[in-house]
Amino acid sequence: MNRLQLATLISWAGERGIEGRKRLQKVVFFLQQAGCPLDCQYTLHYYGPYSRDVADACDEMVTARLVTETGGPQSGGAYAYTLAPWIHAVLADTPNAEMQPFERLGRDLISESIWSLELGSTILFFYRQTSDWNQALAKACEFKKVPADTEASQVALGLAQRVDAATRN
Repeated sequence: MNRLQLATLISWAGERGIEGRKRLQKVVFFLQQAGCPLDCQYTLHYYGPYSRDVADACDEMVTARLVTETGGPQSGGAYAYTLAPWIHAVLADTPNAEMQPFERLGRDLISESIWSLELGSTILFFYRQTSDWNQALAKACEFKKVPADTEASQVALGLAQRVDAATRN
C-alpha cells in the first residue's frame, strides 16, 4: 500500500475521516479482496484480518504529517485518521485511476458497522481458505466465539459475500 492509495482511501471518508484502526484494517482487507491492487499481506488476528503493511503505511503518513491521527488511549477514544487539508488539492490533481473503480465499495465499507466489518472480514478470510460459505461462517464464529445463527452474523456473512461477488464483476 502506497501513500497515494492510503490518502485516496481516507479521502473517501470525507472531512470526518476514518474512525478507528480496526475500521481502516478491515476496509483495506475487503477492498483488496474485491480486487483493488493494494498489495498488503494479512494474517488472522483476534479482531480479524490484520496487516502490518497497513499499520506501517498509516504510521508513516502520520509521521510525515500527511495524515492527522487523533484519539487513542490517552484521550479515551478510538483513533481517527483525517487528511492534512492540502492533501485534498493534491488528490484532485492526481487521481488514483487504479482505485477509482473501488470508490463506491470503499465508501460503503467505511460506513459499515465495525462489528460487520470485523466478523465479515473474518468470514471472508476463512472463505478464501475453504471455498465454502457455511464452513467459513462456522469457523469465523467459532474463532470469534459468537453464534452463527444471529442476525448480526448473517449480516456479516452477507457483507463478505457481497465483497466476494465484486471480484467477479
